[in-house]
Amino acid sequence: MIGDLAADHYLMLPPRHGKDEKRTATSSVWLPGGTGANAAATAAVLGSQVTLYSFVGTDTLGPWLIAAIAARGVRTDGVRIVPGNTTQATILLEHGDRQVIVDRGVADRLDDVDPGQLGSADVVYVTGSAAAIGRIAGAGAGGLLIVGIEAGMADDPDLVAHRNADLMITNSAGWPMFSRHAASVTAVETRGPRGAVIHTPSKPDRHIPGIAVDAVDETGAGDCLAGALCHYLGAGLHLAAACRLAVVAAGLSTLGLGAQGSLPTDTEVRAAAAGGTVSTARSGGDR
Repeated sequence: MIGDLAADHYLMLPPRHGKDEKRTATSSVWLPGGTGANAAATAAVLGSQVTLYSFVGTDTLGPWLIAAIAARGVRTDGVRIVPGNTTQATILLEHGDRQVIVDRGVADRLDDVDPGQLGSADVVYVTGSAAAIGRIAGAGAGGLLIVGIEAGMADDPDLVAHRNADLMITNSAGWPMFSRHAASVTAVETRGPRGAVIHTPSKPDRHIPGIAVDAVDETGAGDCLAGALCHYLGAGLHLAAACRLAVVAAGLSTLGLGAQGSLPTDTEVRAAAAGGTVSTARSGGDR
C-alpha cells in the first residue's frame, strides 16, 4: 500500500461561550494515523500480509509512527525517513462535530514512489498523491490496482492514468468531480454512515447500506473501508460481497477514538454483517 503515515493530534473542546477567540481543550492525545497507514493497518488486522510504502520526517514522530504501524503487523521496510517534518493532522472534536486540519510535511515525497518497489503484490492500493497514482497506474501494476482519490485531486493532470486502475475509491465530495472521467472504471463511493455505492460502467448503481453504531469518532472510517475492501478482494470475494464487509468494518472502526483505535477483526466484521450484536464498548486501542 502506498500512502501517507501521519500523527493525529486530537483536541477535545468544550462548548463555546461568548465570542472569545481563545479556547482551552479539555483533553488531548496523539494517535497514529495517515490515509495509507490506516488502510494498511486495517488490512493487516483483518489478516492480510501488508507492506506500507510511505515517508516520515526526521523529527521524533517518525520512529514512533513506524513502530506503531509495525505493531499492527504491517511491514515497514517500504517506509523511508527523509529530512523534514512528519505529516500531522490536528483534529478538533466538539460535541459530535469534527474538524481536521492537515500539515502535509513530507507527504509530498509520495510523488516520487518507484513502481518497481511493489514487486508481485496481489493487490496494490495507492492514495494520498495524484503523482503516485499516475506513476503506478501508468506503469501497470501486476496485481489488482485500487486507487484512492480525494476531491482535492480533481484538477491534477496526473490522474488521467487512473483510468488504468481496476477500481477507484472516492467519497461523496469526490465522486461528482470524477464521475465524468470514470466511464471505464468501476468506482466505490463512500458515504459515511450511509454506507457506499458501487458505480459500475453500463450497469445500475448498487447501494451497500451502512450499519447502525453509536460512533465515537469517524476519523479514518473511509480509510478503514478502503483497507478492508483491499483485504476482502484479495481474499477472492466478489466486489459487492467485499464492499458489504468493508462497509461493516468501517462502521465498527468508529467505536473508539482514533483512526486506528477500534479496527475490527475478520471475526467481528463477519458477525456484525450477519446481524450479530455490535458492542459499543470496544476501545481497540491496545489491539
